[in-house]
Amino acid sequence: MATGYVKVTTLMDEVAASATYFAAAQQANTSFTMAATTFAAGHNGGGAVITATTAGAADSGKTVTLTGTDLVGVAQTETITLPGSATTTAGTKYFLTVTGAEMSVVPAANVSLGFNTSRGMGMFGGRTALKGFTCASGGTAGDVGFHSPSTTLTTSSTPFMKYRTFGTADTESHCTVPPLGILCVNGLYVTYTLDVTDQMNIFYNG
Repeated sequence: MATGYVKVTTLMDEVAASATYFAAAQQANTSFTMAATTFAAGHNGGGAVITATTAGAADSGKTVTLTGTDLVGVAQTETITLPGSATTTAGTKYFLTVTGAEMSVVPAANVSLGFNTSRGMGMFGGRTALKGFTCASGGTAGDVGFHSPSTTLTTSSTPFMKYRTFGTADTESHCTVPPLGILCVNGLYVTYTLDVTDQMNIFYNG
């Protein structure tokens, strides 16, 4: 872990959820035709949790296996099991890219792939220290989670620190962490729900 000057990463993502961003509705046999493999520029380097949306009720137990990378670019996969109803099912892992997706069996009805409102950004994948942050609140009060996970980061991971936003858009606040900062042995990641924060600047060693 470096000492001295700090680095900063800006988190800013106000892009609405989409059920079809990565793959339009289709009966994949067995590889999905991908509409995109990376998030658009409006996500500003952040990622999200991936969703599978089914159009029918006859695909219970069939699976979609996603291939891509986590929030710091490390390869990962995830399997989403489809329900027996026309609905959207979310995974639990945060993806920065989705390079491919495979159906276990050809679905009886169309399935599309997108992302939901669970967002995240990886600051640094190795040993580092959180030095502080600024935050411009979104229009919805909620928690921003700071993580240094020893295993894969998921929506059920417990953050080492939470910060509650105000719920009034563009209300600004800041936090300076006393020296030497908060040690993050397994990297530094931030997770939040869309509209909880409009922008954050995260300061860290790296």
